[in-house]
Amino acid sequence: MNNDIKEYTTPSGKKRYMFSIYVCKDDSTGQSIQIRKRGYKSLQDAQKAYLNYQQDILNGEYNPNVNAHIKLNKLIDDWLPVYEPTVKESTYATTLRIIDNHIRKELGSYYLDKLNVRLCDKAVKKWFKNSPKVFKRYAMYTSKILDYAISLELIKTNPMKKVILPKPKKDKKEFDAFYSKQELEDFLFWAKDYSFKAYAVFRLLAYSGMRIGELIALRWSDVDLSKDTITIERTYSKGLNNRRFITTPKTVNGFRTIHVEHQTLKVLTEWRKQQTGNLIRLGENVFNADQLVFSNLNNEPLESYTVEKWNKAICNKHHLRHIKLHGFRHTHASLCFEAGLAIGDVKNRLGHASIRTTMDVYTHVTKTKEKESADKFSRFMEM
Repeated sequence: MNNDIKEYTTPSGKKRYMFSIYVCKDDSTGQSIQIRKRGYKSLQDAQKAYLNYQQDILNGEYNPNVNAHIKLNKLIDDWLPVYEPTVKESTYATTLRIIDNHIRKELGSYYLDKLNVRLCDKAVKKWFKNSPKVFKRYAMYTSKILDYAISLELIKTNPMKKVILPKPKKDKKEFDAFYSKQELEDFLFWAKDYSFKAYAVFRLLAYSGMRIGELIALRWSDVDLSKDTITIERTYSKGLNNRRFITTPKTVNGFRTIHVEHQTLKVLTEWRKQQTGNLIRLGENVFNADQLVFSNLNNEPLESYTVEKWNKAICNKHHLRHIKLHGFRHTHASLCFEAGLAIGDVKNRLGHASIRTTMDVYTHVTKTKEKESADKFSRFMEM
């Protein structure tokens, strides 16, 4: 038997095992710091625990700091007020949901001095299994919180940074969600049949490439009919307690002025005439330059789920392939590339913060078109 592992008898006469392991010397007192554990029912359990602690010490993952004996939940509570002023409300609200629904649930009850790579790895694997598309964000926020613990000198290393993140399989269907030129024409034809308002919304999404939140926040003062331009400087966001509000874009690239082809602006002009009648019935000021281009029946911001409801209704009724609202943005990018626009121009038009995002769309669109070309060639040769 390992000399550090000893057998003892409890007051009730039961046989148990305990051990002690030397960790290091306390710099301030010069005294030895040891790990002492007891209560193991079998020698095998004690040996396994002993080896785990020993490995943690060798890897530098065991922190003898008594202040580290607080739970991750407590550290999160201390970190959130520090983090909140550094981001927009919508980002903070998203972070809070991730922490409450995932990080606290998997790791919140662990003490910092017990939170090691194995526990972090176990949490990451579970997040990956349940949320393969976004699990990296959970790991990222956990890592930020543990970095905060390092800055407070509660722990020496960040165990989450030692976890090897699983690589999700590329979901082909995820990027396939955009329309061809003909599919878009078919959809807009039936959208106009559904309602002129829906037609105006979907046409603007597809012909401008703007995000649905940007469209919802659009004001008539942003539309310049004389220059055929639309200025995008706001977006509709969700904050704390599901509060909806209009705010500025997250990045500098989100602020932009884009040219829109004349026919789409004619559609908007016709929509404004129809909207004016609705505003008069509500007793609203029809000359208000800050009037939203699209609003609900009470002249409040349109909700994206309402637009998605229209989208599904049109597709279901006319047996059209359904794409998500963000797919209209990818559709616009695809058609821009087909029309020969440079990648940099498309990046600026879409308001991407990174050229990599635009390149991802371009690469996928190019591969899709290559396959279509190969299929066309194959059909031609079989004639």
